[in-house]
Amino acid sequence: MPSDPVTATPRPLAVILAAGKGTRMRSDLPKVLHLLAGEPLAAHVVRSARAAGVAGIVVVVGHGAEQVEAALGPVFTGLRFVLQPQQLGTGHAVQCALPAIGDHDGPVLILSGDVPLLRPATLATLVDACATSGAGLALATFEPADPHGYGRIVRDDHGRIRAIVEERDADAATRAVRECNAGVYCASADLLRHELPGLGRANAQGEIYLTDLVARAAGRGVHTLRVPADEVAGVNTPEQLAALGELLAARSR
Repeated sequence: MPSDPVTATPRPLAVILAAGKGTRMRSDLPKVLHLLAGEPLAAHVVRSARAAGVAGIVVVVGHGAEQVEAALGPVFTGLRFVLQPQQLGTGHAVQCALPAIGDHDGPVLILSGDVPLLRPATLATLVDACATSGAGLALATFEPADPHGYGRIVRDDHGRIRAIVEERDADAATRAVRECNAGVYCASADLLRHELPGLGRANAQGEIYLTDLVARAAGRGVHTLRVPADEVAGVNTPEQLAALGELLAARSR
């Protein structure tokens, strides 16, 4: 994605979260290394980010870190790997990436290494939405057939996003919301540097939620982008991996 000739917006960086173990995959292999169409899940995410024009990619590794680096490093030049020594949540993962973001003063895409079907055009649109938001934050939302397990999008009476509430922390009314968090974000580097250190762990899982950024920034205007459910489908089980294989094959027909 070239810089805008008028505003000279810096090209985005991408942070790919790839530290999880993936216990439901019933395998010792790190989840992001399970193959989809002959390539590791995380490789599909790297390719989408690069096709969207990112200036650099930081991969946050944890479980099986050496395996993930060995699988991706020789294939994609210029990746920077950072270690999340304990898996304390998505917010903690991005905190670990902050030193690698350095003095970058533009947008940062935050992606999951197990969500392989994102289109580069969607990422580019999300970057544009971030640039025009008052808060310097934009995120993808979707409406799954079954919202169980997903964070819910909470909006005010004017339709503006107010917060994301994880299902374990939600009351019955919030669980009835159908619009869900896709776990795909674009945030200004300044917002991350200023807000991430203040995120706490006062929630049902005792983790640092990246989603808490939304409530902190909502008063300044956070943008959302509704995307098709199949594009942001993640992988937690072998069955889900097989289903994404079918979706990917259907795209090429």
